[in-house]
Amino acid sequence: MAIPLVNLLNTIEFHFLQPLPCLSFDDREIMIESLCKKLRFLQAFLEDSQKNNINCPAWRGLETEIRDVAAEAESKIESELYQLYNEEDAPVEPCQSLHQILQQVTRDIESLERRILQIQIESNRNHSVEPPRRNAAIQNINADSSSKRSSEPNNVMVGCDDEFDTIMHKLISDSNSLEVISITGMGGIGKTTLAERVYNDKVVIASYFDIQAWTTVSQKHNLREMLCDLLRSNDTNRDVSYLASQLRQKLLGQRYLIVIDDIWDTQAWDDIHRCFPEDLNGSRILLTTRLKQVADYVSSGNNLYSMRFLNLNESWNLFYKKVFVEKKFPLEFEKVGRGIVEKCQGLPLTIIVVAGLLSSSSNKPSLNQWENVVANLDLLLDIDPEKKCSKILSLSYDHLPPHLKACFLYFGIFPEDRAIKVKRLIKLWIAEGFLKLELNKSMEEVAYDYLQDLVDRGLVQIDKWSSFGNKIKYCKLHDVLRSFSLREARTEKLLYVINENDNVHELGVGLAASSLDRKACRWVVSDQLSHIDDEPISRSRVLSISESPEYHLPREIVDLVHLRYLALRIHRRASINNYQWCKLRCLQTLIIFDDWASFSPNNILGMPHIRHVHFSQGSLKHRHLPKLVQGNLQTLSWLSLPQRFQTEPDFKAIPNVKELGIYLMGYEESYLSEETWDLLPPISMEGLLNLHQLENLKFETYRFFPKCDIKLLKAFPPNLKKLTLKGTLFSWEDMTIINALPNLEVLKLREDAFCGSEWKATGNGFCKLKYLEVTKLSSLEHWSVDADHFPILECISLNYCRLLVEFPTGFGDINTLQLIDLKNCHSLLVTSAKNFQEERRDLGDDKLVVRQFYTLPKKIIDGWKPADTSTKWSATPTPID
Repeated sequence: MAIPLVNLLNTIEFHFLQPLPCLSFDDREIMIESLCKKLRFLQAFLEDSQKNNINCPAWRGLETEIRDVAAEAESKIESELYQLYNEEDAPVEPCQSLHQILQQVTRDIESLERRILQIQIESNRNHSVEPPRRNAAIQNINADSSSKRSSEPNNVMVGCDDEFDTIMHKLISDSNSLEVISITGMGGIGKTTLAERVYNDKVVIASYFDIQAWTTVSQKHNLREMLCDLLRSNDTNRDVSYLASQLRQKLLGQRYLIVIDDIWDTQAWDDIHRCFPEDLNGSRILLTTRLKQVADYVSSGNNLYSMRFLNLNESWNLFYKKVFVEKKFPLEFEKVGRGIVEKCQGLPLTIIVVAGLLSSSSNKPSLNQWENVVANLDLLLDIDPEKKCSKILSLSYDHLPPHLKACFLYFGIFPEDRAIKVKRLIKLWIAEGFLKLELNKSMEEVAYDYLQDLVDRGLVQIDKWSSFGNKIKYCKLHDVLRSFSLREARTEKLLYVINENDNVHELGVGLAASSLDRKACRWVVSDQLSHIDDEPISRSRVLSISESPEYHLPREIVDLVHLRYLALRIHRRASINNYQWCKLRCLQTLIIFDDWASFSPNNILGMPHIRHVHFSQGSLKHRHLPKLVQGNLQTLSWLSLPQRFQTEPDFKAIPNVKELGIYLMGYEESYLSEETWDLLPPISMEGLLNLHQLENLKFETYRFFPKCDIKLLKAFPPNLKKLTLKGTLFSWEDMTIINALPNLEVLKLREDAFCGSEWKATGNGFCKLKYLEVTKLSSLEHWSVDADHFPILECISLNYCRLLVEFPTGFGDINTLQLIDLKNCHSLLVTSAKNFQEERRDLGDDKLVVRQFYTLPKKIIDGWKPADTSTKWSATPTPID
C-alpha cells in the first residue's frame, strides 16, 4: 500500500530537492521539505501498520485512501511538469498552477495526518486495536521426547538429499562445541520440511541426542510462548525468567537438538539463546529463516545452508512419492504426471498441493482427469494453491519495506524465464525513483544493496556472477514468484506494460478501467513506437524500444520530458542529428544502438542528471565531447578516437567516470586521407591518468589497422580494476606494463590484443588479478607461467586459442586457482589441463574444476593456419544494455 507514497516522495525529491533540481522554489526549503516531512510521517504510519499487523477497518481504510491520494498527487504534479518542460522557453521558476497543486497536496496530507492521530487516540482510549499476535499454529514439542513432532503426509519431501546428508553430518560431527546450523530460503522452498526430516530421523538423530525440542517463532516473536513450546508448558502466566531458568536446567548435562523454525529477526535469537547451556557435549541448534542476515548473525559461514528450487528430477521424485508410492497409482499415469510436475516449476509446496489434489480427487484414478489437470494446471496454480502457497509468498512480500516492494514488483516487466542483467535492472530502478538516497553511497551502490537484500530473502535468484565472483551479474525471478509479483503489481497499480505485439500486457488488463489507475502506473514500451502520442506514455519515465521499424524516429520522442531511461535501436539510414535532445532534462540513462546511423549527440553529455551513456562504435566521436560534463556521469561507451591525432583528447570533462569504452578508429572512419593520416603522430592518452574514479576500461581498435603505440599502455590509470583489450596487437614484452597495475582484478585479452607465438610470464606481476580471459589470440603457441606472476588468480578462461596445446605447468603452484574454462580449444590442451587437475587431486586438493566446451579435434587443428595479424575478427554488435 505504501508504494504510491514512496513514488510521490521520490518524484518530489527528484524534481525539487537535488543539488541540481529541474525546478526551484524561492521557499522550497520551507514548502517542499515540509511536504516531504509529512509524506515520511505517512510512510512511517503505513510501515508501522504493516509491521504490527493491524487489521482495524478504520486503519485499513486510511491505507487505501493514502495510496489513492498519493497516486493522484503524483499524476497531477507530473502532468503539470510535462506542460512546463515542453514550453519552448521553459521557466526556471515553476508556474502558479504547480504551486497551487503542491499546496493542495500539502492540505490533503495534513488532513490524513489529523485522521491518523484521531484514530490512534480513539484506539488507545477504547483498546479497539489489540497488539498483534503470533501465528496460533505453533506446535508444542515435549523436550523430553526424542521424536514427538509429527510428520504429516503433506510435509513429506524428497529431492533435498544432498542438503539432508550435509546437515546430518554436521549435526553429528566430532565437534563438541555447541553449534548453530541455519537453513535459509524463501517461503515454500522446503526449509521447514527439511528440518522436519532431520528432526524425525529415528536411526541417527533419535539415538544420538538425549533431548529434542521444536519451536516455531513466526514473524512476531513472543519469548514466553517460545519457552513454553520448548518446555511443553501451558502455564503462560509464569514469569519469563522462571521459564528460561527451567529450560536451562532441563538441558544442562544433556546432549540436545533444538529446532527454531521460521525466525524473522535477530532479537528473537538474542532473547532465547541464553537458555541453551554449553556443556561441550555436541549439542546442536537447527534454525530456519527466510532472511539471510538473520542466518549470518546466528551461524558461522560453514554452518549456513541456502535452499534452492528443485530440479526436474527432484520434483518428480517428490511427486512420485506422494502419488505413486503413498497412493499406489498405476505407473501408466507417469507420462501425464511428468507433464504436471514440469508445470509446477520446482517449488516443493506447489508440488505437494497439486499432488494432494490429484491423489484425493477420486478413489478410482482416471487418465482423463489427469489430462484435464495438465490442460488447466495454469488456472489451478493460480487459484487453488494460491490459498496455501501464495499466503506463504505473501508473508515474505509483506515483510519487505516499501522501497523493496516496489523493486521486487518491478521484476514483472521482464519476460518470463529470462536472465536479467543487473546493470540494466539497477538503471531502471534508479530511473523509476525507487531508491532511498543514503549518505556516502551512490545510487548504483544503494540499488545493488537492494538487490542483494532481495537475494538474501530468497525472492530473487542469482543466475550468473561477475568475472571474479564478487558481484551479481545476472539475476532471475522464479516463475512462481514472477506470477505473484504480477498479481501484487496489479493491486498496487505500479506497472503497465505494452508488449511487442502492440497488445496490453496481462498486467495492464485490470488497470485500463480507471484513468487514475493508468496515470498511477509505471510505463514500459518495447519494440513499438505507435504509443508515443498516448497521454500516459507521454508521462513515462522509462522507454525501451529494441528496434525501430522506420528509417527515422518520430521527433515527438524528445517531448517525453519525464524520461529518465531511454534505450533505442535505430536503422542505419536513420538521422536524428537535429532532434532537441536537450529537452530531456531529466534523462539519466541513454542507450542508442544505431547500426552505423548518422548521429551527433549534441549536448547530451551536458544534461544535468545524465549518468550512463552508451553509443555504438563510431557514433560518439572526440569532437562531440562538451567542455563541461556534469559530475553525475559514470558510464561512457563507446567514445571513438582516431589512432593518429595531433591533439591530446581532453578527459577533464568526464572526471568522475567509472566505466569507459574507447574505440580507436582508422583513417577511413576519421574522414582523413591516407596521406594526411601518415603525417599525424600516434594519439596521446595521458589524460586518462587524471581519471581517478575510473575502474573499468575497454579498448578496441579498428579491425584493419597495425599495432597500437606502446604509449597507450603507459596511460592506463593505476586504480583500474578491470581492463579489456581487443585487436590492439601489443607485443608480449609490453605485458610488463599491464601487470604492474596495482589494483587490476580482471584482465580480458580478445582478438589479437597481443601478438607473438610465446608468452613468457615470469617474476612478480598481477598482484590482485583474480580473473584472466584469453580469447582468439591466433598466434599464441607457447605459454610459460611463474606462480609469482599470478599469486591469487582464481579463474582462467581460454577460448579459440587453437595453437596452444599445453597448459602451463606453473599454474600448479597457484593454490587459489579454482576454475579452468576451456572453449573451442585444442584437444591436447584439454587433456593437459585435466592431467593438471588430477595432479592437484593426488595432492589432496579437489577444489579445482576444469570445464570444457566444443573441444576441437587434432585433425582440424593440423590443417589450420593462423590468420594474418593485420586482419582482425569482425566486431560483434553490442545489444541494448
